[in-house]
Amino acid sequence: MKEPFMVTEQDLSNIAKNILDTLSSSYSTKAKVLFLEGDLGAGKTTFTKALAGELGIVKDDVHSPTFILKKEYTGTHHFFKKLIHIDAYRFESQDEVKVLRLDNDLKNHNTLIVIEWPSKMAGTINEDMTISFTVVDDDTREVMINYTNNNKEVVEPDVVEVKPVRHLESYFHR
Repeated sequence: MKEPFMVTEQDLSNIAKNILDTLSSSYSTKAKVLFLEGDLGAGKTTFTKALAGELGIVKDDVHSPTFILKKEYTGTHHFFKKLIHIDAYRFESQDEVKVLRLDNDLKNHNTLIVIEWPSKMAGTINEDMTISFTVVDDDTREVMINYTNNNKEVVEPDVVEVKPVRHLESYFHR
C-alpha cells in the first residue's frame, strides 16, 4: 500500500484524466462503465465532478442524482462526448434498473456511464473499472482502482490513500 499523499484540485483532475485515458485507450462499440463504491461521504460524487471537468463539463453543474437517479451531460472530450451519472442508492430491487432506460446509452462507444452504489444494481450491468473509496478519517480516503480488461479479468488493483489539502476538505465532508 502506498503512503498517503496530499491531493490538490490539480491532482484530482490528473487522476480523473488518467482514468479517462485508460478507459478510452481500449476501443469498444459499447459505452464504458465506471463503478464507484464507498460509504456516504466517501468521495464518489467529488470524483465524478473531477471526471466531468476533464470531459469539458462545468464541475459545479454536477450533483449526485440521488432523487432523480440519472443525469446526463454533454462534454467536449476527444473520445467521451456524453457522461451519464447514476446514483442507485435508493434502489430496492434489480428490477428498478429498467427505469434508467440504459439500452441505447450502453450501445454508444462515446459514452461514459458512472454508477454510484453499483451493488444496488448487482449483475445488471458489467463494469470496465471499479473505484472504491474508503473513509480513513475526516480528511483521508483510501482509493482502490480495479480495471477490468475486455476479457473481464481484473487487472492488479492500484491502492492510493488520498488526503486532501486544507482548502479541499469540503470535497470530502460526510
